[in-house]
Amino acid sequence: MTHADILELSRRQPRRILRDAIRAPQDEDDFGFHRAIPHLEERPAWAASRRMDDKAAPPLANPMTGAASFLAYLGAAPLLAAAILMIAEPESAAAEQFLVLYGAALLIFFGGVRWGVAVMKQKGPTMRALLGAALPMLAALPLLLPGEPFGKMPIIMALMIVLLVDDLGATRRGDGAPAWYLGVRVPLTVLIEVAFMVALAAGMRG
Repeated sequence: MTHADILELSRRQPRRILRDAIRAPQDEDDFGFHRAIPHLEERPAWAASRRMDDKAAPPLANPMTGAASFLAYLGAAPLLAAAILMIAEPESAAAEQFLVLYGAALLIFFGGVRWGVAVMKQKGPTMRALLGAALPMLAALPLLLPGEPFGKMPIIMALMIVLLVDDLGATRRGDGAPAWYLGVRVPLTVLIEVAFMVALAAGMRG
């Protein structure tokens, strides 16, 4: 090797070292730098797992309504008991008055449910919803006044049907109570209607 070759080699060597130093972190995992870059973009394992769980978790199709059903049917029990009492004693004035007062209280209660549904809307209650919630109470107030019980019972029965039909329509439009509530409300209304029909039949027989 001549002196000129040695000079040429020494001139090219720093350039090669510099070129290798620049390319090495891209091709190799020197100092762990190349390996660290993907970790900056990765999400934690728990975040990915949570995202998968959120996608996999289906909405509750059948909410737990056992307590609501139990209390609703328990609420209809006094009406049924009064109607049965009227079968045994058709001229029981106390049973007649109780049926009317309890029926009026149920109308007010259903109006309160409608008020609660209206005010819980994110966009706020509409005037129609608030009036629809107040009307059952206004319709029930005259029933609390003294009068002939047998004339008030058909009015209560009709108002119960009107409220149920209107609530069903509101739920279909997306403005009313959730569907599970009406699943409880429909059989409850049937029990109420049966109790008043039994009471009317017992009163007419007596």
